[in-house]
Parts: sequence; structure tokens; C-alpha cells
Amino acid sequence: MFGRKKQPRLRDVMREMSYGGDTELRDPEDIDRELSEEEAEAEKENRVVDPIEEGSERAYEELREAEAVHGDLKVGCVALCVLLLIGMIWARPAWRYASGVAVGAVVAVYLLVHMYRSIGWALTMEPQQAERYSRGRSAIRYVVVLLSVVAVMVGLGQAAGIGCILSVVMIKPAAYLQPFTAKIRRKMGLR
Repeated sequence: MFGRKKQPRLRDVMREMSYGGDTELRDPEDIDRELSEEEAEAEKENRVVDPIEEGSERAYEELREAEAVHGDLKVGCVALCVLLLIGMIWARPAWRYASGVAVGAVVAVYLLVHMYRSIGWALTMEPQQAERYSRGRSAIRYVVVLLSVVAVMVGLGQAAGIGCILSVVMIKPAAYLQPFTAKIRRKMGLR
């Protein structure tokens, strides 16, 4: 009741070990073996992928939906970067901060496009090859972010660097706001 862990009762343990009758008991090792067989079966089921036939209507719809989500992410990211321009009120000189936000917005859109294309290519590969490919592409994105932030800080100063970092980070909130962006897109009658 007060933080004390409730222990299973002996009757419940015995019932779990029984086959259904009160007299016939199972060996705990048999229970573990059955559980591991069930886990192996469940894992086997998880590996089965619902294949989408190439050129089918479903494949076309899935591709259209992925492109729409990608577009929503880009629009959301740019919109949030525009909101970051409010920071010009406090940043001095304001044009440097605005330049950093603009560069960061361009880098963020590049990262989204690069990620979308990388995922598309990875889906055509074998799992191990796709994992290595995805890790390599992720490393490239990290290097691009690092180089862009360093270049902006060296070239334009700290205010621009902060604006660039904030713009690149706007990818995350844009992903969370994607359903809202999609709803607005549908209301406007766009794709």
C-alpha cells in the first residue's frame, strides 16, 4: 500500500504452472521454454513485412503520403524559423542574427531533403547494408550542421551562430507540428 511491492500468492503461482486442471503441474523450465518459443514466433512474425507490390495503387498512395509529410515538415520548419526572427528584438546587430536564422533555415531544409532521400535509398537495400548506409548518411548530416554553425559563427559572430543553431533545431518542433500542418494544408485544398 505504501510503496510495498505486493508479492504473488502461492495459489496464483500454482495456477500459472498448471495446465488448466488443479492436479496437473508444469515444470518451470517447460514454462520458460514455451515462453521462449512464443517470443521466437513473435519475432518471426515481426520480421514479416507487408509487401507493397511495385506499381500498385497502394504503392502510389504511400509515396504520395510520404511526399506530403515531407512537404509539411519543410513548411513547418521554415514557418518556425520565421517565428525565430522575433529574436531580432534582442539581438545586436539584428541583421547578423537574421542572417544566421536564414542560413540555419536553409541548412534545416537541406537536412530534411537529405534525410528523405537517404530513407528512400535505404528502403531498397538489405537490412545490414541499409543500417550502415543510414549511419553514414546520419554522420554526413551531423558534419553539415557542425560546419555550417562554425562557418556562421566565424563569419558573422555569435548572434548569427545562435540564430543558426536555433533554426536547425526547429526540425524537431516541425516534426511534432506536422499533423497540424497537414490539417491546414488539407483545409487550404493543397494536395
